[in-house]
Amino acid sequence: MSPVLSSKGFVFSIIFVGLVGQETELIKKIDNRYSSAKSIDDFHTLEELTKRSLKIFPESDKLYWRLGRIYFKLGNKLETESKKIHYFSLCMVQTKKTIEINSQSANGHFFNGLCNGTQGQVKGIWSSLETIEPFKKDMERTISIDPSVEEGGPHRALGNLYLKLPYILGGDLTLSIIHFQRAIQLGPKFGENYLGLAEAYIENRDFMLAKNILYILLDLDLNSQKEDSVLGWKADAMKLLKNIKSE
Repeated sequence: MSPVLSSKGFVFSIIFVGLVGQETELIKKIDNRYSSAKSIDDFHTLEELTKRSLKIFPESDKLYWRLGRIYFKLGNKLETESKKIHYFSLCMVQTKKTIEINSQSANGHFFNGLCNGTQGQVKGIWSSLETIEPFKKDMERTISIDPSVEEGGPHRALGNLYLKLPYILGGDLTLSIIHFQRAIQLGPKFGENYLGLAEAYIENRDFMLAKNILYILLDLDLNSQKEDSVLGWKADAMKLLKNIKSE
């Protein structure tokens, strides 16, 4: 190899490493802001930051699914059906781009399924019937790649699906319980995993098991989680315990 070619390769390597480092820093900044974001304005600011980052790295699957995640949050926070549907649709545009770039993106499949399924729920049960199989497919694909996404998120999502679906449409309490148990193994500090399992136990009339799992949640050290999330989880746990006692 000639010295000229060798030097060009060296310069390219330096540029490549520099770009990777810049992308990593941008992603770290986006994730930090996402963790502290609370208001709709916070998420719109984060949206703009992510869009600017995509202008620098237009083929970054990591940025696309993060933009989808922002739209999912906005869809959940907004009140009107039309706005919810709008943002869940935007979410799916980004997650589909993620999967086109990287078919092995667990987060891409997870948020694609989540936004598709939630949009179906907003539109009503008959609309959501069309989303059940694609939703399951995305969550099962996520599990095959990385089941730990969002602290057991794909198992939690399937647990909720089997819990809330009517039996004639595929509802299955046994499967729901299995998925929530797996979600707890993968996300032992995430309250929604415990609440979901407790609800499945209650629906199955296993009240003692439900109480035990709720007491575990109430006793957990959740300092690593957002304070408002922890307060919400514990309030929900107390409400479920009260409902069990009235049975």
